Amino acid sequence: MGNLIISNQRTEEMVGDLDLLDPKYRDYIGNQAMRIAWCLQAGDILVLPVEPPAGFLKYVTSYLGIDERSIQVLVPQAGGSGRGMLSRDRLLDSTFLRQLRAAVDLTEIDSVTPFHFDSTITALVQELDLIDSVPGFAFFDQRGSELVNSKSTFRAIAQGTTAAVPEGRVETDQAPALKYIWSKISQGESVILKQDYHVAGFGNEVISPDPKVFPLGAKQMHVVNSWESLKDLLNNKWSWFTEEGRHKVVIEHYTPESAPIYAEYVVHDRGVDLTGHGEMRMMPVINGLIVPAPSRDLPGFEDFLEGGRNICGTLRAMGYRGIVSVDAIVTPDNSILINEFNCRVGGSTHIHTLGQKVVGEDYFDTTVLMELRRCDFPPFEDFLRLLDSEELSYQRGGSGIVVTVADDSGHGESGEYCIIAKDMDEAEQIEKRLAGILQSAGQPAGA
Repeated sequence: MGNLIISNQRTEEMVGDLDLLDPKYRDYIGNQAMRIAWCLQAGDILVLPVEPPAGFLKYVTSYLGIDERSIQVLVPQAGGSGRGMLSRDRLLDSTFLRQLRAAVDLTEIDSVTPFHFDSTITALVQELDLIDSVPGFAFFDQRGSELVNSKSTFRAIAQGTTAAVPEGRVETDQAPALKYIWSKISQGESVILKQDYHVAGFGNEVISPDPKVFPLGAKQMHVVNSWESLKDLLNNKWSWFTEEGRHKVVIEHYTPESAPIYAEYVVHDRGVDLTGHGEMRMMPVINGLIVPAPSRDLPGFEDFLEGGRNICGTLRAMGYRGIVSVDAIVTPDNSILINEFNCRVGGSTHIHTLGQKVVGEDYFDTTVLMELRRCDFPPFEDFLRLLDSEELSYQRGGSGIVVTVADDSGHGESGEYCIIAKDMDEAEQIEKRLAGILQSAGQPAGA
């Protein structure tokens, strides 16, 4: 029995035309795709956009306690969008399909886990005769993933389940959007505009009359103090926000200095299970996690988890099966407002799996996991030796560092690590020590 894992971290249906993404960013995403290896079990098939560095899979499987030789790794030939993207032309290439079918024939695949279950994956599943291995396949086959990864769909479902959400609206036309945004800006408030389909905050921009606002969760900030300047901004940006009029725009009240948190759930035939929760580290878009969420003791945290569960119940009734990450913000007055969900493997999934399989089933109650991304590391094997020499490598039952993604892409700032510690103070001390070591080596940790 095995799982077919496909690390398609960016797809045409998630972010639009892959060729519009910066080539360096595409390579970064291709390198980051190796982190899904932390979800491996014996007998699995792993499809990656690029080959992992020598020694990486041995390192991962030794922590997971499985035989590296039981894992089949396949990398399709580069496609039109380069080597970093598992694009449709790569995954449905006839040569690759023959290789993948041969790999599937060597094992009994009982589940299929892509990062994003788009129409390319449904076509792949049909080609491989694996429909019976996919709960909820009929939902995915009708492009259901597109529906439940829409930010406007989130607004409708969240409001329908009476979840606490930021004030906002969904617009298709520029004129009412202009009027609504100005009603906030003219009162000294800020708003965030979100493309209906994008990931990791890259489709978000903040508009504020206050130049001191830092746009956590968005790639860009616009300072606007007049109706005319707001009108000019929307005239210039509306086609980008709507992707040439094809999609809706989500507009929400933006509360500066809020802490972004999430809860991850699994939706299955029997119900909804909570996997875990955490806080997102931002720069200003996501650059790591802290698990569990430091805000978990707030009075409203259980209501947040229950609100997320109710949303997942609606998604389950619609036919969705799989992982759901429900995102929220903790405002300066400690209110918790749900502002998004993502129905796919999340950026937290491998961290929670690592916690369960490497630390132990009680990891959530006994440890703090602190993840950082976009790090400059030495070559993988050299970095492992450096961690060993400094006694920073994680050993079971103790504290230390696990390298979740190697930084061997050639561009730098592509590595990721997870600190396992008994509490936040120890995690911060380990991170500070590692930063000093890497700085001495001329490779600062964290972009």
